[in-house]
Amino acid sequence: MKIIIDTTKNIIPRIIIGVVFVLMLIGIIAYARGYRYNADEQTISSTGILSVTSDPKPASMFIDNELVGATDENLTLPYGHYTIEIRKEGYTSWKKDVSLKGEIVMSLNAVLFSKNPSLTPLTNLGINTVLPIENSDKLVLVSKTGDKKKDGIYLFELSNKPAVIFPPLKLLLSAALLPTDVDITNVTADFDPNHRQSILTFVRKDTTSISYLIALDQENEELVEVTSSRENILAAWQEEKNTEIAKVIETFPPKLEKIASDSFHIVSLSPDEKKVMYVARHDAVLPLVIDPPLIGANQTKEERSIQTGNMYIYDKKEDKNFYIPVDASHQDTVKWYPTSDYVAVQEDNAIVMIQYDGTNKEIVYAGPFDPTFFGISPDWNLIVVINLNPQLNEFGDLYSVGIR
Repeated sequence: MKIIIDTTKNIIPRIIIGVVFVLMLIGIIAYARGYRYNADEQTISSTGILSVTSDPKPASMFIDNELVGATDENLTLPYGHYTIEIRKEGYTSWKKDVSLKGEIVMSLNAVLFSKNPSLTPLTNLGINTVLPIENSDKLVLVSKTGDKKKDGIYLFELSNKPAVIFPPLKLLLSAALLPTDVDITNVTADFDPNHRQSILTFVRKDTTSISYLIALDQENEELVEVTSSRENILAAWQEEKNTEIAKVIETFPPKLEKIASDSFHIVSLSPDEKKVMYVARHDAVLPLVIDPPLIGANQTKEERSIQTGNMYIYDKKEDKNFYIPVDASHQDTVKWYPTSDYVAVQEDNAIVMIQYDGTNKEIVYAGPFDPTFFGISPDWNLIVVINLNPQLNEFGDLYSVGIR
C-alpha cells in the first residue's frame, strides 16, 4: 500500500505538470497562429496580421476611417472586412478594401504622390518634337529654332543619377545635312528591336516622304536614304520583335499560352517583368491557373472575361487579371511606373497614376505641358515638355516633374 501511495505521489504531479505544459504549448502555438481571446464576446477567435508600409514614410493609417497609428507597423486584427486608408499631409491618399483571414499575414504597400510637384529643367535647347524610343529610357529630340549650329536631332537618355542642370545631349543628325525641302519637325521614327538604329521619315514640301537610316549611338555625318527599302527593313525588325513577344508568351502558364498568343496584343512588361500590360484583340475567358488563389494575393476584383479593345494587366506571379480603366484613345500613352505597382496615363490636361489593379487613381500633375508627350524617368519623376515663358521663348524644353 505504501508503495502505491508513493508512486501516486510521484506520478500525479508529473501528470499535472505535463498537462500544464501541453496546455501552455497549445496556447503559445494558438497565439503565434493568431488566435486571441475576445473579452466582450468571451470567445477565442482567429486573427490576422496586417503589415502596411508606405512610401514616403511614416504616414497615418486609418482602418474603417479611424486612426490606428502609423505605417510600417504590424497590426493584429480579428478576421473580417476592412477599409485601409493611408494619409500624409501634402500627398495623395491611398485606399484599399481587404478581407483579412485568420492565421494570415497580409502585406500592403502604399505609394503616395506629392500634391505640390516640383519642376527641374533638363534641357535649354528648344524642343519641337519628342520621339520616345519605345520601352526604353531614351528619347529622340527634334530641335528647330533657327540656330543653324544647333538645329538637328538629338539623343537624350533619362537617368536615375542626381539631377544635373542641362545634361549634355548627343547630336545624332544635323539639320544642315537634310535637303532644303524637308521639314525636320514633320518626322516619324521607327526603331530596331535593340534600339541601336532608327528610320526617320520626313515629309517634303511636295507632301512626299523620304526616309533615312541613322545610328542611335553616334553622330551621323552622312545620310543613308532607305525610302525604297523602308518597308522591307521594318518587316525584318517586326519579325525580330515578334520573336521577343513569343518569348514573353512562353513565360505564361501553359493554360494561358494559346489564349495569350491569339487574343493578347502585348503592350509592355512591367519593370520587374512579373506583370504584362496588353490590349485584348478578341473576346476571351482566361481559365484559372492558381486555384485556390495564393495566400496573401491581391484581393481586388479581377476580370477574367476580357473584351476586345480593353486594356488589362495580367500578374503572372499571382495569376490575376485586372482591367485598366483607360480610354481607347489613350492606350498608347500608358506607361509603367518604375515600382511596377502603378501605371501613368494622360487624361485630358492632366497626368494620372493608377495602381496596376485599376484602383487608387490619382491626378499627379495638372500643370502646363505639351500634350503630345510625357514620360517617366528611372528616378520616379515625370518628364514633360513645358514652355514656362512663351512671351520670350517660342519653344519649350524638357522638365522633370518631381511627384515623390
